[in-house]
Amino acid sequence: MKSRFLLITALLGLVPMAFAVDSSADAELIRKLITRVDQLEHDLAEVKGEAAGASLDTAPVYPSVKFSGFADLTYHVYHGTGRPAHFELGELDFFVNSRISEKAGFIVETVLSADDTDHFGVDLERLIFQYRLSDSFNFDVGRFHTALGFYNTAYHHGTWFQTATGRPDFVNYEDAGGILPVHMVGVSLHGAVPSGSLGLSYFAEVGNNHQYRDPAGPNDWVANVTDSSSAKAVNLALISRPTALPGLQFGAGIYHDALKPDGQARTVENIPNVHLVYKNAFWEFIGEGYRITHAPTLGVSTRSTAWFAQVSRQLGSLRPYLRYTAVDIPANDAAYALIGRTGRHHTTSYGLRWDFADFAAYKVQWDEISNVDAPATSELTFQVAVTF
Repeated sequence: MKSRFLLITALLGLVPMAFAVDSSADAELIRKLITRVDQLEHDLAEVKGEAAGASLDTAPVYPSVKFSGFADLTYHVYHGTGRPAHFELGELDFFVNSRISEKAGFIVETVLSADDTDHFGVDLERLIFQYRLSDSFNFDVGRFHTALGFYNTAYHHGTWFQTATGRPDFVNYEDAGGILPVHMVGVSLHGAVPSGSLGLSYFAEVGNNHQYRDPAGPNDWVANVTDSSSAKAVNLALISRPTALPGLQFGAGIYHDALKPDGQARTVENIPNVHLVYKNAFWEFIGEGYRITHAPTLGVSTRSTAWFAQVSRQLGSLRPYLRYTAVDIPANDAAYALIGRTGRHHTTSYGLRWDFADFAAYKVQWDEISNVDAPATSELTFQVAVTF
């Protein structure tokens, strides 16, 4: 009512000024304005009543379950590899997020995919119990994506989320040629650090040792139910999202493990890493770098490097992108030699993503792969990725 009184008072204050022109016209205008104020107040009262009723009707009910799915179909054309062009059924990803209380919940991510022998398998990629105590202290227990850099925590198994057709090759999953421990079975503590405009957050993770296994053996290098040692892998990361520059994120971390590759001596693995990301409505820049040190109790210590940088620009429904990836692994690294991932190569990827529907994207990507110790190769990829 106070706002109505002030509005009417202001309108009436115009009346003396208006008499010199046309008092009857202004009086009619004031009457219409007062009538409009009455109508607006009536509408506002109804809206408030509906909102109050809605808040009572939509009180949280537990457990609540949200289901999402992802799928992709890809066509590959190779040059210089001897591989025939072929269609590929990608991952069929079922993602379930269940809240069992205001602070607790479960995440389950299950993927169906075929291997190089054309046999389908089912992988439980993530199984996480989550508890949110406060902004500064949250913990996850189960199998989760290790907080290594940015890409591994931002993009999971649905290719629809990613700008490109796939992950940078060294950030790929353990059973798909990756060289990093992108999954962990254990406990992850994370949350915000009181830091004002710096916007700091942390991750502290402890889990089973990473496995380097002969590809002819089990295809999952994540220790899901057993471990080779009582000593556990540890991962620490610190991230900043400055409030003065929305969309900017940078951080650093260190992963430490004492692993036991198949048939080899125990090896200490250290992976310091850094990342820099900037994303807004139009531009995307992602850069990450890793230094992997392997120090076996019997043998020679080695140091490998891997990094990539990706930039893209949104142009309506189109997003052209460019990515450069560099990997350098010494030939005498016994752990990586076990999985066939030694050598040096640089990959330049040119691509275009077209979001032709709200939940479907078409991507085309050209990769030029320069191998230091082998002939150069190239690959053309066409992909349709959807979420449902």
